[in-house]
Amino acid sequence: MTAAQNAGHSLPSPFGKANSAAGSVVRPGVLNLPGQSSADSQQLSAPARTQLQQTWDSFRAHRAAFIGLCILLTMIVVCTVGPFVLQDPDAIDMQVLGYQAPSASHPLGTDAIGRDVLSRLVNAGRTSLAIGFSVAIGAAVIGSMVGVSAGYFGGRVDSGLMWFANVMMSIPSMPLLLTVAVIVANEDSKVGPIIQKIPEWARIALVLIILGWMGVSRVVRSQVVSLRNQEFVEAALALGGTHKRVMTVHILPNCVSVLAVFTTLAVSGAIIAESALSFLGFGVQPPTATWGNMLAEGKGLITILQYWWAVWFPALAIFVTVLSVNFVGDGIRDALDPKTQKK
Repeated sequence: MTAAQNAGHSLPSPFGKANSAAGSVVRPGVLNLPGQSSADSQQLSAPARTQLQQTWDSFRAHRAAFIGLCILLTMIVVCTVGPFVLQDPDAIDMQVLGYQAPSASHPLGTDAIGRDVLSRLVNAGRTSLAIGFSVAIGAAVIGSMVGVSAGYFGGRVDSGLMWFANVMMSIPSMPLLLTVAVIVANEDSKVGPIIQKIPEWARIALVLIILGWMGVSRVVRSQVVSLRNQEFVEAALALGGTHKRVMTVHILPNCVSVLAVFTTLAVSGAIIAESALSFLGFGVQPPTATWGNMLAEGKGLITILQYWWAVWFPALAIFVTVLSVNFVGDGIRDALDPKTQKK
């Protein structure tokens, strides 16, 4: 057989003459069916998806969580942009000077002195959401640092940190919160003049952060205890990694699922705590509007029954926000849990 004949000779196609006539090429990992071109075969091969894309698909499949995320993002955008579009929340309608039912000029009505409820509700959302997210992030940072340190080093460090966390958790939160809030707000106290320079909403957020990190520290600590003796930690130490690097680079990322769930749920807890403080008169004080002090202004029975718009709209805003955040937390927990992810 000549060289030209050898060049024109090819091995038989595994799918017969039809596949050879179509001119398709058999490629690894791609299924070539009889009578199907190579381009069609490429469409049948599933593209590789990253872990982030799989997590997003799992989260989006959770309908309640996805709807809650859309509602939460909408509220954030409205509360961020709304104050620049709506009227001044402290402006008094001199033609009303009292409660007025929802109308064309005031879609959600007016409060006791004639201020627009819609503009105050949107402006209050900025403060309440700022407190919620600040407290959640701050408590997650402090709690993760304490939990990782306690679980990684163990021994006296673990005992001392967890003892302090247990003592803080054993104290009733609301009386302690009220006490700290009064001390911070009092100008006669030693810390009063210093703290007075901080914006009022930031003071409330700081108090809530100090009293809200203990739960996540215990959860993170339990995660770290089960991870510190794993092979990848020993390998990182054997390669010369410092304890700080091992904790931050190798151990802490494995606690992301716990931290993500805690952070989302802590937002709702902080909003409720701020609302309770403002309702009792120890939170953000008027004229600065929050959802909590808007409820406090209409806490009378007559107001609730006759001027319902002054109470129910702030309560509805708190309810929708807390419910949306809780749904988002459930979705993140399911998306980051490998046992619940679909194969």
